[in-house]
Amino acid sequence: MIVVAPAAQAASTTDITFKVTGCNGCVITPVWALEGQGVVTFASATVVDGSAMATVPVASTQGMSFNITAPWKVDIDAEPVIVTQYQGRAEGSRVTMSQAMASAQATACWSGTTAASVTLRVIVRRVQLPGMMTGSTVKVPLAWMSPTVGTTGGFDKAQKGVIAQQEAWYCPAG
Repeated sequence: MIVVAPAAQAASTTDITFKVTGCNGCVITPVWALEGQGVVTFASATVVDGSAMATVPVASTQGMSFNITAPWKVDIDAEPVIVTQYQGRAEGSRVTMSQAMASAQATACWSGTTAASVTLRVIVRRVQLPGMMTGSTVKVPLAWMSPTVGTTGGFDKAQKGVIAQQEAWYCPAG
């Protein structure tokens, strides 16, 4: 008698491991916000010893973005978001800090995955931007994936390579 094992089922969740350089204590929050739809915020993960992990539904990875809150961030009236790709930098490119800071256009929309687990490498540096109420400059996190990952949609304005949002970083549906 031959027993046939059932076909392996596709993963229903993805474990995302963030390997983070430059920001122990940062909090990363996966967010799924597609244009014309509601916002879904998933459980946050704190970077400890350069690593953080989040588990999200596979179906929500396409169009996902990642908020980042640094323990030293001050009020700029927006929440910084991890850049998945800078305009002019192909998927898989390694991006230096000077290249990131010189980039005028960026996106946070990840093309997603169907894998059960994935590792995303993130670099975080402090940059000076105008403060919201003080009139002086404040240090905010410049956070980007390097190597860059696949993205969805177009690019938006970046200031010294930083992108941030008020409610959520909206990505195109489909």
